[in-house]
Amino acid sequence: MAKNMKVDVAIIGAGTAGLFARHYAAKAGAKTLMLDPGPLGTTCARVGCMPSKLLLAAAEAAHGARQAAAYGVKTRVSVDGAEVLRKLRSGRDAFVGSTMKECNELLAKKQLVKERAEFTGPRTLTAGGRTIEFKAAVIATGSITIVPKPYQAYPEFLLTREDIFELKKLPSRLLVAGAGLIGLELGQALSRLGVRVTVLGLDRLLGPLTDPALREEAIKIFSSELDLCPHHQLAGLKREGKLLRVSYKDAAGKKRSGAFDGVLVAAGQRPALDNLGLEHTGMPLDGRGLPQADSGTMRVGSTRFFIAGDADPFRPSQHEAAFEGRVAGRNAARYPRVEAERRYCRLAIAFTDPQLAVVGKARRELAPGTFCCGELEYKDQGRARIMNAGRGRLKVYGARRTGLLLGAEIAGPRAEHAAHLLAWCIEKKMTVPEMLRLPVYHPVLEEGLREALEDLSARLRGRA
Repeated sequence: MAKNMKVDVAIIGAGTAGLFARHYAAKAGAKTLMLDPGPLGTTCARVGCMPSKLLLAAAEAAHGARQAAAYGVKTRVSVDGAEVLRKLRSGRDAFVGSTMKECNELLAKKQLVKERAEFTGPRTLTAGGRTIEFKAAVIATGSITIVPKPYQAYPEFLLTREDIFELKKLPSRLLVAGAGLIGLELGQALSRLGVRVTVLGLDRLLGPLTDPALREEAIKIFSSELDLCPHHQLAGLKREGKLLRVSYKDAAGKKRSGAFDGVLVAAGQRPALDNLGLEHTGMPLDGRGLPQADSGTMRVGSTRFFIAGDADPFRPSQHEAAFEGRVAGRNAARYPRVEAERRYCRLAIAFTDPQLAVVGKARRELAPGTFCCGELEYKDQGRARIMNAGRGRLKVYGARRTGLLLGAEIAGPRAEHAAHLLAWCIEKKMTVPEMLRLPVYHPVLEEGLREALEDLSARLRGRA
């Protein structure tokens, strides 16, 4: 690459959002350059969606074998933790390899440079001693794990999504700090693989759920299997040889403590914007020193800068990162003329057991008196009972005035499938009566969805 060069669009970050941004900017005719110091390979493939689901698959296999006695099938289960992790990494590396194919092609064409970028002005950046001048830039640097301050003094005990999958063996006892999607998924999976797990949450928040009654029901379900403290106040941390003793108070004020091999930090993510030189760009920053992008155009204010993926924490998920990358890349290529695109219906899923999902409008976003709620208890649903998975509940929300489906929250078996059906119907702006005219096979879990919609329909008509 030349010492100094000019491009139409500079893309900082070569993950999902960055790769989509480059593709669509180039497709629009722009000369592009990507910069990423590595490691290459998307967050999803390397440390996120895919390795975590490989761990969940192993946990599901072990749990299923233990539960087989419910059908008269008796077996003994032995978990080889080291082998589980080896197979996980092997599968993970295959997924990373597929994403690296595009990166390697871009490296060969010198359209991707493995250097850290830093902005030096509103139209320039430096990388590896070179100066790059751009007409527009897309920031797609991803996110990093937030480590709560009390834990920062004990780095030798800390695990994050970046290194949990690199362990050579499973720990004996693990503290999970956070009851969000990552904490719940990995905490439950590791527990089912034989690790003694304690999960500490805050404010009784659980995964993506916002419906208070559903959240409390889900807390009871997970507490029957996990040592789950949905709200805690940290009282102290202390080294005890090779263990870390964590003392805390639960919501009732009861003092509790435990000694752990490690702490999986799952208290949230923040945009990875450190040392990027944002102060030299002239873009507006909020009180936290972060840029705010328009959710339709991904543009920061009226500047030539665009943000996509987890660097913009609007909806941190792979399909949203791809959407934002596409929009940001197109708009950066045709800057200063930008166009807004309609966002997807919200779709948030925790791949726990039972799975948790929020679709469309969350319960907390709905104004009292403007909606009705229909629901189904999975304990009464035929297919769920057959699967020995009759626990949890499905709630659907519909607009009183129009009958449009607004959203749903679910804690139930294989909720990912019902969540997608509901999201597609919301995208198509379907009413509840229109949805009830769709076919449902027997016996399937989707019959439960139909029952919830029938309950909602009756309430919308004032008959329940």
